[in-house]
Amino acid sequence: MKSIPFRVRMWIPLAISLVCLTALSIFDAFEMREIRFEERRATLGAVTDAALNTIKDYAAKVQTGQLTDAEARKQAAERVRVMRYGDDGYFAIIDPNVTLVMHSTKPEMEGKSAKDIQDKDGIHMWSDAVALAQRDGQGFLGYSWPKPGASESVPKLSHVASYKPWQWTILTGVYLDDLEADFMRSVYRALLVLAGMATLLALTTVLLNRSLRRTLGGEPEYAARIADGIAGNDLSVSVVTEADDRTSLLYSISRMQRQLKQTVTAIKTSADSIATASKQIAAGNLDLSQRTEEQAASLQQTAASMEELTSTVTNNTSNAHEGNRLASAAADVANRGASVVSDVVATMEAINSDSKQIAEIAGIIEGIAFQTNILALNAAVEAARAGEHGRGFAVVASEVRSLAQRSSAASKEVRDLIDRSVDRVRAGTTHVEDAGATMTQITEAIRRVTGLMSEIAAASEEQSKGIGQVNQAVSQMDQVTQQNAALVEEAAAATNALEAQAGGLRASTAVFVV
Repeated sequence: MKSIPFRVRMWIPLAISLVCLTALSIFDAFEMREIRFEERRATLGAVTDAALNTIKDYAAKVQTGQLTDAEARKQAAERVRVMRYGDDGYFAIIDPNVTLVMHSTKPEMEGKSAKDIQDKDGIHMWSDAVALAQRDGQGFLGYSWPKPGASESVPKLSHVASYKPWQWTILTGVYLDDLEADFMRSVYRALLVLAGMATLLALTTVLLNRSLRRTLGGEPEYAARIADGIAGNDLSVSVVTEADDRTSLLYSISRMQRQLKQTVTAIKTSADSIATASKQIAAGNLDLSQRTEEQAASLQQTAASMEELTSTVTNNTSNAHEGNRLASAAADVANRGASVVSDVVATMEAINSDSKQIAEIAGIIEGIAFQTNILALNAAVEAARAGEHGRGFAVVASEVRSLAQRSSAASKEVRDLIDRSVDRVRAGTTHVEDAGATMTQITEAIRRVTGLMSEIAAASEEQSKGIGQVNQAVSQMDQVTQQNAALVEEAAAATNALEAQAGGLRASTAVFVV
């Protein structure tokens, strides 16, 4: 079917319609003939019933005694003889031996056997009529027989009925040539109407073909193929239209294809640009996110370090205050130490003076010991001179001499000790004087240290306040950096989503062939 041109296919429904109309007309003609045939059959049945009723009336008169059987049969046959219907309707009565009892139009056949009479087709219609009536009681019989005054046989339909009490078969029939004539006239009339309708439909089809051709701009298959290619995302096909075509479907498809091609090309270009830009933005955001996270980590470390530094500075401030207090206490102690050293120097000088006096006393004691020793020697000499009487004095002199010697020796030792003590006291005095000078210097240094510690304590307080402010600023920077990091991550996520959408857009437009 696709290989048949569209203009030819447009004629196919017309041909099918004409064939259907022809078949419908012929079928209608056949139906009409069948209806009229059934009407003829009904008419034959009705008139046959009328003839039977007439015969039954005469048979009833036999039962009532009004007529004898022979008279009733004779009168009934004559009464049926004169019964007519239509233009050529008549009756015939046949006995079981196929002998004509009565024939309305051919009385010469009465009393003769009709068993051997047949039509042109060899149908023994009289014998068949009797057999049908005896078998079924009534029925229809078709055959061919010439009309009165004519030699050519025409179709004829007969209806037979049996009146069994008298063993009569009543036959009547009508010719069917008028039905055939009416049927052919109906067929010819239908064909004539169909010819007129076919002419009108053909003219309409020609005009419709031209209109559809102008509307479509070409074969529908070509338009469908182009539309299918566009639906298949192929925009590279060139649509062929007539040079002066500006209104057809193909021209509209061509315009749509060109516009769609331009649009898709622009979208693809934009999608490529967006994809490239989104990749760069994504990479930049990722790098910025990493740097921001590193900066946030560094700020957290800085904040922790600042907190530690603040704690250290606070401790240093406390230590500076404590050092200032201790330096003040040390200055007081140094002042008291200097005073004590002064007292020690005075005491050492007094000890030195006393040592000199002790040395002098030791010299006196040594002189006394020396004099005592001399006196002891003199006493010993005198005791020796005295002899026996001077022996006890000699012992005393010896003891005194011994005491004098020991006193002299002790005096020498005391003198040596005193000399050493004097030397040491002199050295201690020197040292104490040096210590006093040093204590003075220490006191002065501690006084200066106390001043410096006061200044350090004040500076530490200012530094602690400044570091606290810096720590607060760093904390705020850390919060802001964390927020920036979150924003950068959101921007990175949005950029990734944009990149994904750009990729989807590229994938969606990539299916088009431009």
